[in-house]
Amino acid sequence: MLDPFEKLILKELQRDGRASTQSLSDAVGLSASPCWRRVKRLEEDGYITRYAAIVDGKKLGLRAFAYIQVSLVDYDATSIDKFQSFIDNNEQVLECSSITGDFDYILKVAAKDPESLEQFIMKNLLRLKVVKTTTTTFILRQMKASGALPVDI
Repeated sequence: MLDPFEKLILKELQRDGRASTQSLSDAVGLSASPCWRRVKRLEEDGYITRYAAIVDGKKLGLRAFAYIQVSLVDYDATSIDKFQSFIDNNEQVLECSSITGDFDYILKVAAKDPESLEQFIMKNLLRLKVVKTTTTTFILRQMKASGALPVDI
């Protein structure tokens, strides 16, 4: 279990992953050394898995984001491995989750424009020969993109 200071540290680092030890310790009410030790322990215990920058997709020319629901042709180990390898190695796939319901997976995909997204689906995803069907839902406007997980639940 996390103590209240560790929860505060996680909240602060999710808000600002570049926070200095001093500013972090000030924010959570600890001196710098104990705060630093707690951060190191949170990293070692796997609560903090990595640090990353949040980049503005529009500045990169990415104007089309979509969720693609995917059903596989079969559940053969070879098919699943081929699909997993594609997901792991394709930078346009931002997220992939195994889901319940009529589809097997849902992907969040980025593209420069709708035509590029179509090319991704037709020339990459469907050419794998392990995808039976897809349904695509375009994201018109992103209302919230936090990325921060709730610490107090």
